[in-house]
Amino acid sequence: MLDRFEDIGCAAEGTCLWLLQHKSYRRWTDCDRGLLWIKGKPGSGKSTLLRYAYDKMKSNIRKEDLILNFFFHGRGADLQKTPLGLIRSLLHQVLEQVPGALQDLVAKHKQRCDSVGKEGDKWHWHANELQRFFRSSLPTVLKSHHVWLFVDALDECGEEGAVDLVQEFESLLQGLPTGLQFHICFTCRHYPILALNCELKICVEDRNKSDISTYVEARLAKFDAPTRSAISNLVTTRASGIFMWAHLVVKRVLKLEREGEGFKRIEEAVYAIPQGLDELYRNLVGSMNDRLASLKLIQWICFATRPLSLDELRWAMAADADCPHKSLHQCQSAADYAKDSGMMERKVKTLSCGLAEVVESSNAQVVQFIHQSVKDFFVDKGLSALDGNLRTIETETGVAHYRMSRTCIRYLAMEEVAQSIASNHHLEAEFPLLRYATMSWIAHAKHSEAKVSQENLLDDFHWPLEDVVRTWNVHRRTPLLYAAERGHETVVQELLLKKADVNVQDIIGATALHWAAPRGHKTIWGYAISLGN
Repeated sequence: MLDRFEDIGCAAEGTCLWLLQHKSYRRWTDCDRGLLWIKGKPGSGKSTLLRYAYDKMKSNIRKEDLILNFFFHGRGADLQKTPLGLIRSLLHQVLEQVPGALQDLVAKHKQRCDSVGKEGDKWHWHANELQRFFRSSLPTVLKSHHVWLFVDALDECGEEGAVDLVQEFESLLQGLPTGLQFHICFTCRHYPILALNCELKICVEDRNKSDISTYVEARLAKFDAPTRSAISNLVTTRASGIFMWAHLVVKRVLKLEREGEGFKRIEEAVYAIPQGLDELYRNLVGSMNDRLASLKLIQWICFATRPLSLDELRWAMAADADCPHKSLHQCQSAADYAKDSGMMERKVKTLSCGLAEVVESSNAQVVQFIHQSVKDFFVDKGLSALDGNLRTIETETGVAHYRMSRTCIRYLAMEEVAQSIASNHHLEAEFPLLRYATMSWIAHAKHSEAKVSQENLLDDFHWPLEDVVRTWNVHRRTPLLYAAERGHETVVQELLLKKADVNVQDIIGATALHWAAPRGHKTIWGYAISLGN
């Protein structure tokens, strides 16, 4: 949950200083309770500015004050980009610092675990329920603590989610007794509907020109003073308040300098780079040499059910749905196979033209886009540009998920995986993509169902694939049980045609009927009744 906070890093030396003197920021810090919106275009530096404000506040507040934070991460796992993740994180922080304020929550958790079973296996918290616990704890917390809450990138949980959260923030502030100090600062893109609700606002691109200039000057330190000044002025002016644009253009400038180009050529190159992030990204897509490999890589980074590690992505690319191989050994003999993580990291940078990166996350190296705006670009328009077709966004997304589902199935069908299941080898160390493939192939199939025919999806189910899924899964569920739970009618039909056992039970004795009926999947329920015992 802390990955995004650490990804942002600290502001460059000499930048963000203006924030502390901004009239809206000063009004926010001086009042008893307030809501401050730091707004800006994608890539303008909102997250860095919020991190700066958070760090400054943390170093200046009283010892007894409480400072909370959450940084939404649209490229991360589900809990990093949903209101549920936000409220869970805030409650965890309050429990760590003021445990007595949440005794009701602790008691409810114990009662449910005792009566129902382990959280996560037998039951789950609902976001609204946890919000009520947070709301009810605030008066107790605020009696002895001033509270400062910093929330970054509300837009990365969707526009509707952002609006709902701002309304919740306002409700929290308005519902408190007078005299209690609670301050909330959040960042979000320019959503007009939010402007109706927020009196205190700061627009980043209106104030960050000097920050961009300072950053560019520092990065171009190796140039002589006149050249550095001229290039810095050019880049800063053309950036129009977009820090990410300046960052990518400076990388291009430094590359040209390493190649021996002089000022005139560099100036021409900067002028040739389109202004605006989407135009810049489209320009980079046009320069991708191996477009098919780049497309496959981008699809995995865009639509994986969670961020993939380097090793997982290496095998997702190697065992692609269209590869002709039946064994992992054959995949390793392919000309484009990346034999280790170092080679795969270089491949990620090359195929993405620098738009993807490898970062540390929970003791693993995972692959993600360098910025949320990159993912937005590819989902909205970049994939079709890379694929060279005029498909709708929905169809392009469906095609990607279909390929990914088939890749998962293809990997599970590889000869070595089947043999290792039979001999009870230690699977995770040998087969990096196995956990992801067994847990995510149905999710990808479900996402593709509306736009892409599933007719050939299960062609690789020609050996006992159910044994792989059940061996890996702690609940001992088969593919049929997963498909029944998630309402994937097409996959259920295909599995039944391939003689899947409709009466098979998981570790708690549940069959396909048990998983489909409570969730309202009537068609699957009908299959289970007609074919079951």
